[in-house]
Amino acid sequence: MPANDRPADESAPSSPHLSIIIPTYKESARLPQTFDEILPFLEGSYPSHEILVVDDNSPDGTGDIVEDYARRHPQIRLVTQPGKIGKGAAVRRGCLEAKGDWVLFMDADHSTPIQELDKFAPAMRDENADAVAGVRTYQEDESRGRRIIGLLGQLLAHVVVFQKAVVDSQCGFKLFTRETVQKVFPLARVDGGMLDVELFYLMHKTGVSCRFVPVHWDNKPGSRINIAACMVRDPLDMLKIRLRDFTKVYSRPLAENAQPWNAAG
Repeated sequence: MPANDRPADESAPSSPHLSIIIPTYKESARLPQTFDEILPFLEGSYPSHEILVVDDNSPDGTGDIVEDYARRHPQIRLVTQPGKIGKGAAVRRGCLEAKGDWVLFMDADHSTPIQELDKFAPAMRDENADAVAGVRTYQEDESRGRRIIGLLGQLLAHVVVFQKAVVDSQCGFKLFTRETVQKVFPLARVDGGMLDVELFYLMHKTGVSCRFVPVHWDNKPGSRINIAACMVRDPLDMLKIRLRDFTKVYSRPLAENAQPWNAAG
Protein backbone atom coordinates (compact mmCIF):
# COMPACT_ATOMS: atom_id res chain seq x y z
CA MET A 1 0.00 0.00 0.00
CA PRO A 2 1.48 3.40 -0.94
CA ALA A 3 2.58 5.46 2.04
CA ASN A 4 0.37 8.38 1.03
CA ASP A 5 -2.71 6.17 1.38
CA ARG A 6 -2.16 6.05 5.12
CA PRO A 7 -3.10 8.64 7.73
CA ALA A 8 -0.56 11.41 8.10
CA ASP A 9 2.00 12.12 10.80
CA GLU A 10 4.00 8.90 10.77
CA SER A 11 6.40 10.46 13.28
CA ALA A 12 4.03 10.21 16.26
CA PRO A 13 4.70 6.82 17.90
CA SER A 14 2.30 7.50 20.80
CA SER A 15 -0.65 7.91 18.44
CA PRO A 16 -1.24 4.97 16.09
CA HIS A 17 -2.45 5.71 12.60
CA LEU A 18 -5.13 3.04 12.68
CA SER A 19 -7.28 1.65 15.47
CA ILE A 20 -9.17 -1.61 14.88
CA ILE A 21 -12.16 -2.25 17.14
CA ILE A 22 -13.44 -5.82 17.41
CA PRO A 23 -16.51 -6.46 19.62
CA THR A 24 -16.71 -10.01 20.93
CA TYR A 25 -18.97 -12.37 22.81
CA LYS A 26 -18.21 -16.08 22.94
CA GLU A 27 -15.70 -15.85 20.09
CA SER A 28 -13.06 -18.25 21.42
CA ALA A 29 -13.54 -20.58 18.44
CA ARG A 30 -13.30 -17.95 15.69
CA LEU A 31 -11.05 -15.21 17.06
CA PRO A 32 -7.67 -17.00 16.65
CA GLN A 33 -8.27 -17.42 12.92
CA THR A 34 -9.27 -13.76 12.66
CA PHE A 35 -6.07 -12.64 14.39
CA ASP A 36 -3.97 -14.91 12.20
CA GLU A 37 -5.60 -13.46 9.09
CA ILE A 38 -5.52 -9.75 9.92
CA LEU A 39 -2.18 -9.37 11.69
CA PRO A 40 0.10 -10.00 8.67
CA PHE A 41 -1.81 -7.44 6.59
CA LEU A 42 -1.81 -4.81 9.33
CA GLU A 43 1.86 -5.28 10.13
CA GLY A 44 2.76 -4.94 6.46
CA SER A 45 0.42 -2.14 5.36
CA TYR A 46 -0.40 -0.28 8.59
CA PRO A 47 2.59 -0.88 10.90
CA SER A 48 1.38 1.83 13.27
CA HIS A 49 -1.85 0.32 14.53
CA GLU A 50 -3.66 -0.88 17.61
CA ILE A 51 -6.32 -3.58 18.00
CA LEU A 52 -8.88 -3.14 20.76
CA VAL A 53 -10.96 -6.22 21.47
CA VAL A 54 -13.97 -5.22 23.55
CA ASP A 55 -15.36 -8.37 25.09
CA ASP A 56 -18.89 -8.55 26.49
CA ASN A 57 -17.75 -10.61 29.48
CA SER A 58 -17.65 -13.89 27.54
CA PRO A 59 -17.79 -17.05 29.68
CA ASP A 60 -15.92 -19.18 27.10
CA GLY A 61 -12.37 -17.90 27.52
CA THR A 62 -12.43 -15.31 24.73
CA GLY A 63 -10.58 -12.87 26.99
CA ASP A 64 -7.84 -15.44 27.72
CA ILE A 65 -7.24 -15.88 23.99
CA VAL A 66 -6.96 -12.13 23.48
CA GLU A 67 -4.49 -11.81 26.35
CA ASP A 68 -2.41 -14.69 24.95
CA TYR A 69 -2.15 -12.93 21.58
CA ALA A 70 -1.45 -9.61 23.33
CA ARG A 71 1.64 -11.11 25.00
CA ARG A 72 3.04 -11.79 21.53
CA HIS A 73 1.57 -8.73 19.83
CA PRO A 74 1.65 -5.70 22.19
CA GLN A 75 -0.55 -3.66 19.85
CA ILE A 76 -3.48 -5.86 20.89
CA ARG A 77 -5.42 -4.82 23.98
CA LEU A 78 -8.35 -6.43 25.76
CA VAL A 79 -11.17 -4.28 27.13
CA THR A 80 -13.68 -6.25 29.20
CA GLN A 81 -17.21 -5.02 29.72
CA PRO A 82 -18.69 -5.34 33.24
CA GLY A 83 -21.43 -7.64 31.92
CA LYS A 84 -23.21 -8.73 28.77
CA ILE A 85 -24.39 -5.31 27.58
CA GLY A 86 -24.51 -5.67 23.81
CA LYS A 87 -22.49 -5.33 20.62
CA GLY A 88 -23.40 -1.66 20.21
CA ALA A 89 -22.07 -0.78 23.65
CA ALA A 90 -18.86 -2.68 22.93
CA VAL A 91 -18.31 -0.88 19.63
CA ARG A 92 -19.05 2.48 21.25
CA ARG A 93 -16.61 1.93 24.10
CA GLY A 94 -13.89 0.67 21.79
CA CYS A 95 -14.19 3.60 19.41
CA LEU A 96 -14.13 6.09 22.28
CA GLU A 97 -11.00 4.47 23.69
CA ALA A 98 -9.26 4.37 20.31
CA LYS A 99 -6.22 6.58 19.81
CA GLY A 100 -5.78 6.20 16.06
CA ASP A 101 -6.14 8.85 13.37
CA TRP A 102 -8.50 6.42 11.65
CA VAL A 103 -10.84 4.13 13.59
CA LEU A 104 -12.29 1.00 12.01
CA PHE A 105 -14.72 -1.41 13.60
CA MET A 106 -15.10 -4.89 12.18
CA ASP A 107 -16.77 -8.19 13.01
CA ALA A 108 -14.96 -10.81 15.07
CA ASP A 109 -15.55 -13.48 12.41
CA HIS A 110 -13.66 -11.44 9.79
CA SER A 111 -16.61 -11.68 7.42
CA THR A 112 -15.25 -8.67 5.51
CA PRO A 113 -11.55 -9.22 4.72
CA ILE A 114 -9.28 -6.64 6.30
CA GLN A 115 -7.70 -6.06 2.87
CA GLU A 116 -10.90 -4.21 1.88
CA LEU A 117 -9.57 -1.35 4.00
CA ASP A 118 -7.36 -0.39 1.06
CA LYS A 119 -10.52 0.52 -0.88
CA PHE A 120 -11.48 3.03 1.80
CA ALA A 121 -8.26 5.05 1.74
CA PRO A 122 -8.98 7.04 -1.47
CA ALA A 123 -12.33 8.24 -0.11
CA MET A 124 -10.75 9.34 3.15
CA ARG A 125 -7.72 10.93 1.50
CA ASP A 126 -8.91 12.29 -1.85
CA GLU A 127 -12.57 13.00 -1.11
CA ASN A 128 -12.02 14.21 2.47
CA ALA A 129 -14.72 11.87 3.75
CA ASP A 130 -15.36 11.85 7.48
CA ALA A 131 -16.45 8.22 7.38
CA VAL A 132 -16.56 5.30 4.94
CA ALA A 133 -19.08 2.48 5.25
CA GLY A 134 -18.83 -0.90 3.60
CA VAL A 135 -21.63 -2.18 1.37
CA ARG A 136 -21.97 -5.95 1.39
CA THR A 137 -22.07 -7.61 -1.98
CA TYR A 138 -24.58 -10.41 -2.35
CA GLN A 139 -23.25 -13.89 -1.58
CA GLU A 140 -24.80 -17.08 -2.91
CA ASP A 141 -24.71 -18.81 0.48
CA GLU A 142 -26.80 -16.12 2.15
CA SER A 143 -30.20 -17.52 3.08
CA ARG A 144 -33.27 -16.14 1.37
CA GLY A 145 -34.98 -15.50 4.72
CA ARG A 146 -32.04 -13.56 6.14
CA ARG A 147 -31.81 -11.51 2.96
CA ILE A 148 -35.52 -10.60 3.12
CA ILE A 149 -35.34 -9.66 6.79
CA GLY A 150 -32.29 -7.50 6.12
CA LEU A 151 -34.01 -5.65 3.29
CA LEU A 152 -37.14 -5.11 5.38
CA GLY A 153 -35.04 -3.75 8.22
CA GLN A 154 -33.27 -1.39 5.85
CA LEU A 155 -36.60 -0.16 4.50
CA LEU A 156 -37.96 0.38 8.01
CA ALA A 157 -34.85 2.32 9.01
CA HIS A 158 -35.37 4.65 6.03
CA VAL A 159 -39.00 5.20 6.97
CA VAL A 160 -38.45 5.70 10.70
CA VAL A 161 -34.92 7.02 11.21
CA PHE A 162 -32.78 8.08 8.28
CA GLN A 163 -32.76 11.62 6.95
CA LYS A 164 -30.73 10.64 3.87
CA ALA A 165 -30.36 7.50 1.76
CA VAL A 166 -28.18 4.79 3.29
CA VAL A 167 -27.01 1.99 1.02
CA ASP A 168 -26.21 -0.56 3.75
CA SER A 169 -26.44 0.37 7.41
CA GLN A 170 -25.62 -3.01 8.95
CA CYS A 171 -22.33 -3.92 7.33
CA GLY A 172 -19.94 -4.40 10.24
CA PHE A 173 -17.03 -2.70 8.50
CA LYS A 174 -16.94 1.07 8.99
CA LEU A 175 -14.09 3.55 9.11
CA PHE A 176 -14.10 6.96 10.81
CA THR A 177 -11.67 9.79 11.31
CA ARG A 178 -10.76 10.42 14.92
CA GLU A 179 -12.59 13.74 14.77
CA THR A 180 -15.78 12.02 13.60
CA VAL A 181 -15.59 9.51 16.43
CA GLN A 182 -15.29 12.31 18.96
CA LYS A 183 -18.16 14.18 17.35
CA VAL A 184 -20.65 11.31 16.95
CA PHE A 185 -19.99 8.48 19.40
CA PRO A 186 -20.42 10.46 22.65
CA LEU A 187 -24.03 11.08 21.58
CA ALA A 188 -24.82 7.41 20.87
CA ARG A 189 -27.08 5.45 23.20
CA VAL A 190 -28.02 2.13 21.52
CA ASP A 191 -26.39 -0.89 23.15
CA GLY A 192 -27.49 -3.48 20.59
CA GLY A 193 -27.23 -4.06 16.87
CA MET A 194 -29.11 -0.91 15.94
CA LEU A 195 -26.09 1.17 16.92
CA ASP A 196 -25.27 1.25 13.20
CA VAL A 197 -28.65 2.82 12.42
CA GLU A 198 -28.15 5.32 15.24
CA LEU A 199 -24.71 6.23 13.93
CA PHE A 200 -26.09 7.08 10.51
CA TYR A 201 -28.83 9.15 12.13
CA LEU A 202 -26.20 11.03 14.15
CA MET A 203 -23.94 11.51 11.14
CA HIS A 204 -26.87 12.97 9.19
CA LYS A 205 -27.77 15.21 12.12
CA THR A 206 -24.24 16.51 12.68
CA GLY A 207 -23.30 16.95 9.02
CA VAL A 208 -20.73 14.16 8.82
CA SER A 209 -19.88 13.17 5.26
CA CYS A 210 -19.97 9.42 4.63
CA ARG A 211 -18.98 7.51 1.50
CA PHE A 212 -20.15 3.99 0.65
CA VAL A 213 -17.74 1.47 -0.82
CA PRO A 214 -18.63 -2.09 -1.95
CA VAL A 215 -16.79 -4.77 0.01
CA HIS A 216 -16.54 -8.51 -0.23
CA TRP A 217 -18.49 -10.26 2.48
CA ASP A 218 -18.72 -13.91 3.52
CA ASN A 219 -21.66 -15.24 5.48
CA LYS A 220 -19.52 -17.05 8.06
CA PRO A 221 -20.99 -19.97 10.00
CA GLY A 222 -21.47 -19.72 13.74
CA SER A 223 -23.55 -16.54 13.87
CA ARG A 224 -25.52 -16.18 17.10
CA ILE A 225 -27.94 -13.58 15.82
CA ASN A 226 -31.43 -14.32 17.12
CA ILE A 227 -33.56 -13.32 14.16
CA ALA A 228 -36.86 -13.60 16.06
CA ALA A 229 -35.57 -11.36 18.85
CA CYS A 230 -34.19 -8.87 16.33
CA MET A 231 -37.57 -8.63 14.61
CA VAL A 232 -39.01 -7.37 17.91
CA ARG A 233 -36.10 -5.44 19.40
CA ASP A 234 -34.77 -3.65 16.32
CA PRO A 235 -37.99 -1.77 15.41
CA LEU A 236 -38.30 -0.71 19.05
CA ASP A 237 -34.75 0.62 19.03
CA MET A 238 -35.51 2.57 15.85
CA LEU A 239 -38.57 4.12 17.50
CA LYS A 240 -36.43 5.02 20.53
CA ILE A 241 -34.00 6.83 18.24
CA ARG A 242 -36.85 8.92 16.86
CA LEU A 243 -38.17 9.56 20.39
CA ARG A 244 -34.74 10.72 21.55
CA ASP A 245 -34.63 13.02 18.57
CA PHE A 246 -38.06 14.45 19.35
CA THR A 247 -37.21 15.00 23.04
CA LYS A 248 -33.80 16.57 22.23
CA VAL A 249 -31.91 13.84 24.08
CA TYR A 250 -29.24 13.84 21.39
CA SER A 251 -28.38 17.45 22.13
CA ARG A 252 -26.12 16.26 24.94
CA PRO A 253 -23.60 13.41 25.27
CA LEU A 254 -24.45 10.28 27.20
CA ALA A 255 -22.80 10.65 30.60
CA GLU A 256 -21.09 7.24 30.50
CA ASN A 257 -19.49 8.17 27.16
CA ALA A 258 -17.77 11.22 28.66
CA GLN A 259 -14.67 9.26 29.69
CA PRO A 260 -11.16 10.68 30.25
CA TRP A 261 -9.84 9.09 27.03
CA ASN A 262 -12.51 10.96 25.04
CA ALA A 263 -12.19 14.30 26.82
CA ALA A 264 -8.44 14.26 26.33
CA GLY A 265 -8.79 13.97 22.55
